[in-house]
Amino acid sequence: MNDCRYICRYLRESRADFSTMVKRLLSKYRPKNVPVRLVFFGDVTDNVRYREELDVIRKEADIHFGDKLPVISYVAQKPLDGSGLVMEAHELKIFQGETVEYKSLWTNFYVTVTSPHVKHLFLGGVMSDNLDESFSVQSYNVFDVVEKILQIENMPVHSIVRQWNYIEQITAFDGEHQHYQDFNDARSFFYNYSQWPEGYPAATGIGTACGGVVVDINAVYADDASINIDAIDNGWQIAAHAYSQGVLLGEKDPRFQNKTTPKFERAKRVKQEEYEIVYVSGTAAIRGEESLLGVGIEKQAQTTVENIDYLISRENMQKQGVPLFGSSYKLKNCRVYLKDVSFMEKARMVIERLYPDVESIFLLADVCRDELLIEIEGIASV
Repeated sequence: MNDCRYICRYLRESRADFSTMVKRLLSKYRPKNVPVRLVFFGDVTDNVRYREELDVIRKEADIHFGDKLPVISYVAQKPLDGSGLVMEAHELKIFQGETVEYKSLWTNFYVTVTSPHVKHLFLGGVMSDNLDESFSVQSYNVFDVVEKILQIENMPVHSIVRQWNYIEQITAFDGEHQHYQDFNDARSFFYNYSQWPEGYPAATGIGTACGGVVVDINAVYADDASINIDAIDNGWQIAAHAYSQGVLLGEKDPRFQNKTTPKFERAKRVKQEEYEIVYVSGTAAIRGEESLLGVGIEKQAQTTVENIDYLISRENMQKQGVPLFGSSYKLKNCRVYLKDVSFMEKARMVIERLYPDVESIFLLADVCRDELLIEIEGIASV
């Protein structure tokens, strides 16, 4: 079985002038398939400079790709391997009969890949025009854009299969309002427009040094049975969307009776023809709904890997009632988010020992709970 249609690759550039780093990354990038998303990770800590550097990335990418521009995102997370800038490239193998189109709504660029019965949509870098607005307002503005583009493309909200949510200072508070909780309330409001017959998207909600609220999505919709989409729960963890009020922090949105939960599944599998991919959501050292406390970075890293390995295991899928196609899954690449630079060496030793064949990047980022020191997400395939 040919196991990878959606491919993720990492390119790194040593420290230099920012424009030089971007140009070098783009010049040495040699796509093997059609690039649909480029995510840049850089060490930037204020919104003025963030906007300036984002403009540089967009300008250079526009020059490089012309009218075939992939989705561009810039994430304010410092690479921890000594690189000045890291680029994550997402590529898609194109089937015979599929059409690739490069589109935009206002300043939001996206890519569609369409066949007679199936449409894939790649959208990213969606952010509010004003980074000084409250995180609640920014979040609602972002989802307004996502909603409009889905409507233009005649795709329902529940066609979102993978979502990345980058939230500046994710655990910080503005008065009684926590940034992450305000984002979750806006997401819940948006998701309420749709039924979710195949479960919520796989997702990551992770902190950034600056940049406000930025959202990337992958969506897929078929009007026949040519695609199988399945949510994958983890028997060791309570589903995030079923968390109790006790683990949610901050004041609630007045639109809701209670604080809303993070609306995502632990993983989402997409199967089209002979190709399968499992999007593994941001995963941390949580059992049930409680964080593993007081054990240090090495134990949290090991527990996080154990959670992922069990999540994509045949044993777990069988217990969760997820249909099996005679396949077993293995993580192909991952992002490792660390709360503190000092955790890098110990975390790297654990990850390289447990995942010797997994391509990974290490990034400095706040995790969604103060007590969590590490979070890992990734892509798994057959």
